[in-house]
Formats: sequence, C-alpha cells, structure tokens
Amino acid sequence: MSLKKRFSYDIFHARTDVRRLTQQQTADAVFISLYEYQKIEKGDRLPGIETFLRLVYFFDLDIKDYKEEMIAHVPVRSL
Repeated sequence: MSLKKRFSYDIFHARTDVRRLTQQQTADAVFISLYEYQKIEKGDRLPGIETFLRLVYFFDLDIKDYKEEMIAHVPVRSL
C-alpha cells in the first residue's frame, strides 16, 4: 500500500472510530482547510511535512510507521 493510501486509511479510522470527529473539526484542529483535509483523507494528496506531523501527533499515530516512506518523499536538494 502506498504511503498516501496507508496514511489516509489511518487518519480516517482515527478520526471516525477513535475521536468521532467531523472532517471540519479535524481540519480546524490541525490548521488546514476542509478541502485540503478531504484530499489527504481520500488519499489524493500527501500532506506537507508540517501538516503530516500535526496529523500524526493529533491522532496519536506512531510516526515510526511512516518514517522510511516519508523520508523517501523528501526532496534532496543539491548544493
């Protein structure tokens, strides 16, 4: 499963099963728009690193589950 799909699956279940929050409440809690959150939850978009971290910590997910794949998505800039 791709990082986008796995992350979207994890946050959807954390939001609905554990927290019982609406998408709007979740978006507000992590300081993003509802539209952006919906794209992330659907697996259409991988969030930027700041949003990713806010979601991981907000939902108390284990960041180690994403570490290897997330590092692979960080662009390496040449000097």
